[in-house]
Amino acid sequence: MKLINVSKALVLTTTVLAGLVACSPASQNAVNTQGTSIIGGEPVETSDSIAKTTVAIIASVQTHDGQEGSFICTGSLLKNNMVLTAGHCVPVVGDEYKEVAIYIIFNTDINKMERTDVRLVTDAVVHEDYGKMGEQGEDANDVAVLKFAGNMAPGYKVAKFLSDESLLVPGTKVTLAGYGLIETDGVNTKSDDRLRKVDVEIVESFGKTEILLDQSQGKGACHGDSGGPAFLEIKGQQYVWGITSRGAGKDGKDDCSLVSVYTKVKSQADFINGAMKTLQKRAKQTAVAAK
Repeated sequence: MKLINVSKALVLTTTVLAGLVACSPASQNAVNTQGTSIIGGEPVETSDSIAKTTVAIIASVQTHDGQEGSFICTGSLLKNNMVLTAGHCVPVVGDEYKEVAIYIIFNTDINKMERTDVRLVTDAVVHEDYGKMGEQGEDANDVAVLKFAGNMAPGYKVAKFLSDESLLVPGTKVTLAGYGLIETDGVNTKSDDRLRKVDVEIVESFGKTEILLDQSQGKGACHGDSGGPAFLEIKGQQYVWGITSRGAGKDGKDDCSLVSVYTKVKSQADFINGAMKTLQKRAKQTAVAAK
């Protein structure tokens, strides 16, 4: 299967708004890779706290005309066997797709994953306003919660989340993590299917629920990192504050070389908490119906 990248190809700084385009899994066929991690980053060791709360998400899809494909995203672990990710990482059966299957992978190296590392996603909730951006392309509500069958793999745990977003000021160093591309110029790509991390700086807020990060130094998030976490370290503890949404390259190139846009988790707390309650309720109803 070819990999249909979903991380995004689009966006802006306050001076580059005209090129904003929201790319869905289906619209990424032009970027074809055989695997996908963080540009300019380093592998995340299994002993790293980031590895214990971050998972890969692989979606396998089939169109109505029989074409098959798959794409990779990243997510953060929530309680009750749930994962926080981007809304555009959740394909659904409908006009475009005949069949969809989504899996959570508990391994920092997808090349080495075993059957025991894989969990089937059984349900998902995407923000009802996903894609409804503001006048400048801000506040895309690109967030979703997935629920998977079974339990977390040994050694994994629920992520800790930042409660004080006032700490997210311009110039602050944050850490990004994901399974996406490690190198791209918009045409040629390189990847190794491993969880990686990299440090970048905050540029500025973008609307009420998003933040722009500087990727002009050859480091940052790219295809395959979508839905992955952004961390702020406080007294040695990593706190998740953001969700990878989309990015833009210099001169309009799809190379993730200018900025990335991250959804602030706390700003979406009402949706996330509501989605978790909905998924729990559905799971209980399904269990009762199965008896």
